Amino acid sequence: MGLCIQILFLLISVFLSLSAFGSEEISYRNEEYNFTLHYTPPFQVRSFGEGYFDILKDGKIFAQASVEDDPFQIFIQEAKPKTDVFQGFARERCKIICDADGPDGSTYCKEIASKKEWTSANGLRVLEFTLIFTRENYQDKTKEESRMGPVYMVDISRAGHPLALMIHPGQETLMSRDCEQFVHGLIDTIELRQRNSDRQKETRVCGTTCKK
Repeated sequence: MGLCIQILFLLISVFLSLSAFGSEEISYRNEEYNFTLHYTPPFQVRSFGEGYFDILKDGKIFAQASVEDDPFQIFIQEAKPKTDVFQGFARERCKIICDADGPDGSTYCKEIASKKEWTSANGLRVLEFTLIFTRENYQDKTKEESRMGPVYMVDISRAGHPLALMIHPGQETLMSRDCEQFVHGLIDTIELRQRNSDRQKETRVCGTTCKK
């Protein structure tokens, strides 16, 4: 009898500890692009409007994120792909985080070192790019190259319009394996929500009942 009580107390303790851990989960909800993601302390999300946010750890920037939704600009100087529009959009858009130009030099990423593709726990397509970061010095006429990334492009496209949630560690930064695992876990929590325009529109009376 005493052993049974001990086991019961142990099970209750485990249940309470799991409940306490689960209660710490926090949700970030993006109203403009209709998605949510979930995280736990010590991580935080600091939003800059609906299109940009930082992921913080202990008050310091751990990763940066933005919603990329301007495919027209991407395809101005090249033929719009007939198939797999999202991949073409993602491959070009992920390079913009490197671009900077000044009187003494510039930085850019024209080359993709490696690419992976996987599906998140919620069924979202994810393209993962490692880039070659180039820093060019105009005065010294030198170029330095290093690897950066990964840059994650999560497919949150709607109605055939390419739309990507881009998550990356920042310019000229290469993530550690532990950081990559965390970001993978974070991406697995992302859920798309139904947009207001997707819901049944409200009706109004205009002689007869009609749709707006």
